[in-house]
Amino acid sequence: MQASIAAYKRTFTAATLVFFLIWLVIALLVHLPAKSLWAPPASSARINGAPLNWWMIQISIALGVILAFAYAITINKIDEKYGIKA
Repeated sequence: MQASIAAYKRTFTAATLVFFLIWLVIALLVHLPAKSLWAPPASSARINGAPLNWWMIQISIALGVILAFAYAITINKIDEKYGIKA
């Protein structure tokens, strides 16, 4: 039983670390640089009337939501594998 708890903790920690690193990459490479990409209203760097930075922020938020759902599904599968009940 003790080995099973240790394996669960190891798997849970590894999954959490992977998802955290993915979130960190999204934040550092998509969300944070968006502020520097602001385009004035008359600029050609607009897509459907919105500046590129607006689109980058929307994409990073959407990826964050998708990542949260994927994390929940992954942790639920880990819980089921090790017989953890909420």
